[in-house]
Amino acid sequence: MLLTQPIWLLLLIPLGAVWFFWPLPTRGLRVLRAALFAALVLALCHPAIRLPDRAGTVVVVADRSDSMPAETDTAQKETIALLQKSMRARDQLAVVSFGRQTAVERSPQQGEFAGFTAQVGGDQSNLHDALESALALVPPGSPGRVLVLSDGKWTGRDPATAAARAAGRGVAIDYRRLARAQAHDLAIQEFQAPESVQPGQSYMLNAWVSSPTPQEIQYELKRGGQVLSAGARSVPAGLSRLIFRDRATQAGVAEYHLRIAGAEKDPVPENNQARALTGIRGPRPLLLVAEAGAKSGLAQLLQRGGVDVTARTPAECRWTLEELARYSAVLLENVLAEQLGVPGMETLAAWVEETGGGVMLTGGKKSYAPGGYFKSPLERVLPVSLEMRKEHRKLNLAIVVALDRSGSMAASVGGGRVKMDLANLGTAQVLDLLSESDELGVIAVDTSPHTIVDLSTVDRVRGERGKILSMKSMGGGIYIYEALVAASKMILRAKASTKHIILFADAADSEQPGNYRELLEQIRKADITVSVVGLGTTADKDAELLQDIARRGAGTCYFSNNPEELPRIFAQDTFTVARSTFIEEPTALKLTGGFTTLGGRMDWQPPMLGGYNLTYLRPEANLAIVTQDEFAAPAVAAWQAGAGRALCYAGEADGQFAGALAKWAQAGDFYATLARWTAGDKTPLPDNLLLTQEVRDGVDYVQLHLDPERREEPFATLPRLRVLHGIPGQPPGKMTLTMQWKTADLLEAVVPVRGQETVLATAEIPGLKAVSLPPVCLPYSPEFAPEQAGKGREALEKLAGISGGQERANLAALWQALPAQPQFIELTPWVIVFAIAAFLLEILERRTGWMGLARRRRTVAATAAGAKAGERETVAEKRVPRAAEVGKIPPAVVATTVGNGDPAVAAPVAAPEANVGDAMRQASRRAQLKNPGGRSK
Repeated sequence: MLLTQPIWLLLLIPLGAVWFFWPLPTRGLRVLRAALFAALVLALCHPAIRLPDRAGTVVVVADRSDSMPAETDTAQKETIALLQKSMRARDQLAVVSFGRQTAVERSPQQGEFAGFTAQVGGDQSNLHDALESALALVPPGSPGRVLVLSDGKWTGRDPATAAARAAGRGVAIDYRRLARAQAHDLAIQEFQAPESVQPGQSYMLNAWVSSPTPQEIQYELKRGGQVLSAGARSVPAGLSRLIFRDRATQAGVAEYHLRIAGAEKDPVPENNQARALTGIRGPRPLLLVAEAGAKSGLAQLLQRGGVDVTARTPAECRWTLEELARYSAVLLENVLAEQLGVPGMETLAAWVEETGGGVMLTGGKKSYAPGGYFKSPLERVLPVSLEMRKEHRKLNLAIVVALDRSGSMAASVGGGRVKMDLANLGTAQVLDLLSESDELGVIAVDTSPHTIVDLSTVDRVRGERGKILSMKSMGGGIYIYEALVAASKMILRAKASTKHIILFADAADSEQPGNYRELLEQIRKADITVSVVGLGTTADKDAELLQDIARRGAGTCYFSNNPEELPRIFAQDTFTVARSTFIEEPTALKLTGGFTTLGGRMDWQPPMLGGYNLTYLRPEANLAIVTQDEFAAPAVAAWQAGAGRALCYAGEADGQFAGALAKWAQAGDFYATLARWTAGDKTPLPDNLLLTQEVRDGVDYVQLHLDPERREEPFATLPRLRVLHGIPGQPPGKMTLTMQWKTADLLEAVVPVRGQETVLATAEIPGLKAVSLPPVCLPYSPEFAPEQAGKGREALEKLAGISGGQERANLAALWQALPAQPQFIELTPWVIVFAIAAFLLEILERRTGWMGLARRRRTVAATAAGAKAGERETVAEKRVPRAAEVGKIPPAVVATTVGNGDPAVAAPVAAPEANVGDAMRQASRRAQLKNPGGRSK
């Protein structure tokens, strides 16, 4: 036994003295008090016993990157299940998954593994961070092992450093290799294109192809969507080169895609295609996005004003960094926000803020708040706010929201939330936009309707906000007809002049429409409109039904398969129905002094607008033109948005509400002035500075070269590099780096390039305007790069060798391989329990004398036996002897005679000494029986 604080043993000295000099009355009490003192002192010393133990923690590190085989998920789950079956009672199992990021899928515990849920990004294999996370899950001082399920490929930091840390802690790293077959892997080893060229310059592109055998391959090279070269070529085993030529045309970015194919099935088809980017220097055009595309009247006006413009429809735009880098600015002409999508708006806003690009919006019923830009990622860069202010509302509004709460709404959307939570937020957004005198009701629908908030004025409904946000999915499906009936009955009680129903449903699970056509006809006769928000896409099986409901209800049908967009869509429909943020009346305009800062002329006299979007000027924004009506609203406003520029024109440029301004003789110059300011002036660096970049080994090296003959430093503080990392369909990542001195005349920043992402860097040099570099990328994800045979296995063997692990075929033996480590079991709680028990027994002894009870019973029995024996002796002494026994009378008895000669009874003489002692002992026993708990006096 181990005493961790033996100093407390000194207390035994004073406690022993107390016990000895002030003894308790009975032996039992003295024994209990000694046990109590000893237990208390032992508890203070914190005793523990040391036992050998093999119970510990095994952490499974699962590779979830794209380079893993197709059956990886099943194989990894089976491995984890086998480990669970062989666990002992006190063992614990944890699971860590990794790709670009690392996630703890399960903390150390017993029980069944629920499966992989984290999205870790498959374009990288960050094995180093995964091992660090696994080590953090093994309790210090406890036995542990790590089992890596991977192909051995890794990106980022070398995992050998993490293996060394594991070895220092005594945690071995075992592995089980899961990998694709590498035989017959035809691959593009490298795809080279110049980083930047001049317009009109011819240049070459080089592709190195790795072939396992001599064979004929097919190839195709595209620039954008145009095929530049295609054909067949015989290649030898090993490396061979394909050479292509192209000529730069319009300034911007040229994106190339190369694809090859062999005769046999390829085990890694992902490395049979590669891409490259080439920047073309020079003034870049402006991108106009409009429903009419190249036929847009605004495009023609801009061209008449001398602006180099490229017109596209929303469907023709991909909203990627490499695409935006082709243009100086983007002009959105009355385009719905949903046509850009949340990732597209995030990318556009980041491109403006970080790279110095520009964005300009024109008005219309599909723009600003009615177009869905309220609470959108793009709203933050606009110089105007899009809220619906109550003082400008002219008509009261009543809305009933009927929400799908079927089983499909319980699906997770990440961040601990489900689809239902975001639908609740959308409903709360409607509540926030309405004024106090408006009315709102909320119904949750599955197979029947359930009133969550009865129709009432908003000032009363605000107190029910908690009910709205706490609605839960209850299973089943959504009965559309029941939802419409309940919503129509509720809204018929409304007092507001404008009545509207918002139906939210799953586009793939909308059931029981019933006779909805007849019902909607009655709803329209009651002057009630119906809009539909469908969670899904137009390709879902119930999408046509939802579209028909919105069409017959004279409302709008919105679709989105991204639940995160629901609050924005609910707000968009509320703006549209309120009809208070688009003014349809002709309105006069007034120029302000701020118009000259945009390059405009104060002698211009623009005619009236046919209609405009009502917005509100943000602080620090430049008001260039204002409306001359009761609102005095901004018609043209602009400001600097980060490194870029943003301008808002509230009027419709080409359409029903363009008004007389569209026919104004100077309209082309007017719009061209706004567009030129938005695009900005891209001033090149001075001759004594040169900015370059080069991608090597997955890293973009950005370098700033200074004039070696300079007499002084051109800046007081170090330049910075703003970097965007973009993947199509996802919001871009951002990072800012400070350039560091590499030599006396060279500064450098190192930017990692990962997987399929595009990197767009912008240099901020003190005293100069921001300079954007051409975007760069890797040919494909490093996960698919062809490797030397056995390299992945060698990497895993190295990790095992450093840490003392091995390849694991028998998983059950992994638990037995946990190192036996001493386990110290704390005894203090048990000693305290013993001390309490001793104390309670002492109290019981004092009250009852239970410890001496058995001894007293034996004494009583002995006394009773002695008393009976004494009585027999007394009787024998008193007995008169017969005549035949007279001669045997003991000498102690003297016979006497009376006067008549008859013999008299013999009188006894003094009793023997032995009889006196017995009498004394009997008296003492009787005294003890009368006073069992006290002391004899």
